[in-house]
Amino acid sequence: MISHDILVVDEPEMLEPSDPSDNGEEQIFDIALAASHSYMGPGLVAVTGRRVLEPGWTGRVPVASHHGAVFPGETVPMLLPNPRDSAALQAIQKERIFGLLCPDETGTVVSGYGVLCEVFESGARESRGGDRYEPLTLKARAHHRFRFKDMPKHAVPIHVYSKMRFVEVKVLPEVDLGEPLQAARLASLDPHRRGRAHRLDWRLRSMDAALTPWPLFVYDMFDYTRIRQAIAGYFNTLKLDKLPEDPVSLSFWVASNLALSARDRLALFVVDNALLRLHMELRLIARKSVLCCSSCMTEIARREHIFAMSSEGVHSNYTNLGGYMHDIVTVSRAGQITLDGAPSAEYSWFPGYTWTIALCATCTHHVGWRFDAMKARLRPAQFYALCRNSVQPRADDDAHDPLPAL
Repeated sequence: MISHDILVVDEPEMLEPSDPSDNGEEQIFDIALAASHSYMGPGLVAVTGRRVLEPGWTGRVPVASHHGAVFPGETVPMLLPNPRDSAALQAIQKERIFGLLCPDETGTVVSGYGVLCEVFESGARESRGGDRYEPLTLKARAHHRFRFKDMPKHAVPIHVYSKMRFVEVKVLPEVDLGEPLQAARLASLDPHRRGRAHRLDWRLRSMDAALTPWPLFVYDMFDYTRIRQAIAGYFNTLKLDKLPEDPVSLSFWVASNLALSARDRLALFVVDNALLRLHMELRLIARKSVLCCSSCMTEIARREHIFAMSSEGVHSNYTNLGGYMHDIVTVSRAGQITLDGAPSAEYSWFPGYTWTIALCATCTHHVGWRFDAMKARLRPAQFYALCRNSVQPRADDDAHDPLPAL
């Protein structure tokens, strides 16, 4: 095993022979390829029709456990190599929805909350004779948060739901309160409002707040325009500028693209107010700076090394050949890492890259993979994909990262 604490150059044996057509220019990896999940093969076909579920909807759906919180808007790739529960699979193929359960903050007990996913691409599940079937592959998108219709009265181990089981669930609402001063603002002054950057707007908003029991700074804490500007400033440093516009979608997108502890992810998941969720995320952005091994807390990567290798953001879900779904965050550098095994291009989540298992150098806990470019001109030449449930964010005592200004 080789220890690495800085970004290293490509290893010669990993590179393809030079291409005669290579003009010597660098080739930047197309991050849309990772978002397409092309490693799952060309056999997936689009599923037509969509289901619209209103808040409060109840129904019986197949659900399975997941090792973390999946937020609405995320793409969920699934591969079932040896499907056994034909009733659940038939329900998925017919109704096109299933649920993923969130564990509690310990990761061992069912929280009672989860997300409903709707299938938008599916592979054919054909019999190979007898009761044997081809692996079922599908891509789904998480849409609605839910909770059990009857919440567990006692702790239920998460492994009870390692296989699909039918459960009565209830779709949770998403509250968007809009402009906090909307009810108090003087409509006659609207023609004079010039936007948050204008001093006149501050004076007018102060007049609006004077009609309420609270001072203006309280409303500014939950003003969507200001919150969005602060969040956009943070993600601009990660070269992510295509943020969702509406508060609910943005709050879920931010939660998906932050490296958080299981406790923080669950806390964000159960909140039903988009502005409150965004405000909590601002606090988390300011507090978390270093990613550490969740087993021994050895520092693995720093926040400034996080970058996007997928058009969906710095975080994405991927499945392996065994059907296990990993949620990963990509970083340009990682320290205190040892590599295990030989590089492989089989079922690579990032076309054009080989992967090698990465372990914590201190405790040998599996923390992710190192990806190396197979062509000398492909950029980035190397990066790491860290499992979000294998790394723990920790405040960096050496970095004084202030809360983004509102």
